This record gives sequence, structure tokens and C-alpha cells, in this order.
Amino acid sequence: MDTLKKRSEFLAVAKGGRLGRRAFVVQGLKRDSGDASRVGYTVTKKTGNSVMRSRIKRRLRSAVAALPPDDIPAQADFVLVARDSALTLPFQKLVEDLKSGLHQVLDPRTPRGRGKPRRPARQAETTQRRKQG
Repeated sequence: MDTLKKRSEFLAVAKGGRLGRRAFVVQGLKRDSGDASRVGYTVTKKTGNSVMRSRIKRRLRSAVAALPPDDIPAQADFVLVARDSALTLPFQKLVEDLKSGLHQVLDPRTPRGRGKPRRPARQAETTQRRKQG
């Protein structure tokens, strides 16, 4: 599987679907061109020092490599945004989460991120306000 390298490619995928998993967040976008699927990896400094970030990237790369080619949707781009638990999660569970996440993120019903925040019902409408002044 090819990798995403340019910032513009990462930003384009961010406009697609987003799905949270235990060890990472999957972002995915279906493409019209006939090229092979591509994947990009993002590990922020929040996850730890450079040694930990490199270990996480290696684990994610090997999880993608462990997937059979039939399990990877064709003509799509993916970005894996790593979380801290990518180091501690057993490798087999990491591969299972990746396998299920790649197909679900391309589903058009998948939300693009957080929904609208829920606000509690306002009670100010039932109480009368006094005039000020």
C-alpha cells in the first residue's frame, strides 16, 4: 500500500469520514482515480517522546502490512491518527480494529466528526424575568 506524503493529501482526507477506535482514529476518503489505496500516519507529540512516536508508527505500518489485500478497500485514502494505547494494545486487536475501521469509515452514513453538542433544556423560559433599570 502506498503512503500519503504531502500535507494537501492529508487535508483532503480530513474532509472525509472519521471513525474512532481504541488505538487510533481512522479518516477515510473515496477517490475517483483508479490508483491503489494509500495510507498516511499521524502521531502527535502528545503521545510521547520521539522513541514512543516511532514505535507507534512502526506498529501501525506493520498492522497495515498484516492485512490481506482483499480487506483494504480500493481507490481510497486513509489517515491513521495514533493514540497512546497503540503501544499497549495487543497486535491482533490492532489489526482487527484496523480491518473493521477501513470499511466503516467509507460508509456515507459515518459522521465527519463530533456531532452538535447537546444543550440541556433552558429553564429561563418558564421563569419570569424582572425588568432592570
